[in-house]
Amino acid sequence: MKRLTLSLIAATLLTLGIAAQEMFTSKFGNVKDVTSVFISKSLLNMMPDVKSNGMDFASVASKLDNIQILDSESAAAANTLKDGCRRIIDKEGYENLMNVNDNGEHTGIYMKEFAGGKKQYVMISADKSETSVIVLTGRLTLQDIKNVIGQ
Repeated sequence: MKRLTLSLIAATLLTLGIAAQEMFTSKFGNVKDVTSVFISKSLLNMMPDVKSNGMDFASVASKLDNIQILDSESAAAANTLKDGCRRIIDKEGYENLMNVNDNGEHTGIYMKEFAGGKKQYVMISADKSETSVIVLTGRLTLQDIKNVIGQ
């Protein structure tokens, strides 16, 4: 009985971790004027050249579980996306890795670790009229992230 109880607890925690990893596209995918893209591990493995928003994901594709991309198409959607992502980041305890504020544009990179060595990196770029969010989930290192963003 004890083993069954521990198995159920472990399965529940794993399920919660998986749900949290996909929270961004499920939360903002149906917001008016927000474009949402979810790319699964299976599709990543089939694509020889993975690029988005000037970032090259080919070097880390084998380490990724998924990529989520959200982009606003109006100022109202930009604010909804920016504020909502910041609430998730604060509530879920993401570590702040980098923040840059430059002439009204904010760029931030945040990270959260999950069970099994998986990490989720959230990159947000926002100004008054546009917000873009890229979420990478997998077994990535900070060096992998630097390689993706070209630094």
